[in-house]
Amino acid sequence: MRARFVVFALASVAMSLVLCLAVLLAIDVYVHGKFDRTGVNIWGYRGATVGRKRPGEFRVVVAGGSTVLGYGLPPDAAFPHQLELALNGRDASASRFRVVNLGFSNEGAYSFRFTLADYAYLDYDLTILYEGYNDLGGPNLSTRRRDAALFRWFGYFPMLPLVATEKMRALRSGDLRAAYRGEKTTFRPNAVARTEATLLQASVALYDSIEAQAARWRPESAPAVPDDDGCSPYWAFYCHSVHAGIDAALARHSRVIVVTQPYLEHSHRAQQEELRGMLARRYASNPLVKYVNLGDAVSVRDPQMCWDGMHLTERGNEIIGRALAPSVLELARVTR
Repeated sequence: MRARFVVFALASVAMSLVLCLAVLLAIDVYVHGKFDRTGVNIWGYRGATVGRKRPGEFRVVVAGGSTVLGYGLPPDAAFPHQLELALNGRDASASRFRVVNLGFSNEGAYSFRFTLADYAYLDYDLTILYEGYNDLGGPNLSTRRRDAALFRWFGYFPMLPLVATEKMRALRSGDLRAAYRGEKTTFRPNAVARTEATLLQASVALYDSIEAQAARWRPESAPAVPDDDGCSPYWAFYCHSVHAGIDAALARHSRVIVVTQPYLEHSHRAQQEELRGMLARRYASNPLVKYVNLGDAVSVRDPQMCWDGMHLTERGNEIIGRALAPSVLELARVTR
């Protein structure tokens, strides 16, 4: 009788766990479908999923943070899509270039090598590294996709926690963009909004408990950085992270373009000056690595180009895409 009880108990726990996971997965798939215009697809990148490369296709991936993702805009307004339009011209039926948006909010240069490894199956021909903003405050260890066990194991990115967290923030603050800027609000949610936020919080807590059992992958502290890039101590981590991203792309037989984003402030200019020095020392003689300075391509203070002082409008992203197209075309002609 004791053996039967133990078997029954184990079976009950297993069935409960499977049922719980099935419900969460079903909800998550629904969330992906509902927010496909504002979030990422089931494989963790923005826009429609891509399959195997077609004969003659030249595939480009763009890695970076929310400025690559196109935060606040639909996927076709982000600059990777604008770059694809600029590369292919008006004849979409004869498209040769495919640009995949691998941007993810809050990720910095440290994430480059992990992103390129996770999406090696895309068989990309050229990598664009576009990030500096998220590294201005010091070492940034964010690797949001790898924090999810489902993504580490199966490549599936669960969107429910991200959407639920943002929804809770919006319900409680009344202004999501103001909440992201750290501004205090006088918004007082009603009882319905408070209840919805509580239910969402419970869903996230349940998901987090499952993730905790799967042992999250996360670096505990900034790894030691070898002093061989020639950058000053404050920017050494950033320079080394870009260097590691470039080498990760080259190891996968990809050409590389490193881009300076539109200038934000004095510290951003100083950071990018250090980056240019590192690139000149390490890759000046490598024809597969190219640097493009778009610091002055658009002004982040122009409301027609930038809607919040950091993230570009569709018009601003169109300018960035068109400015990058000649460098992509140039490297496309370089033999790997």
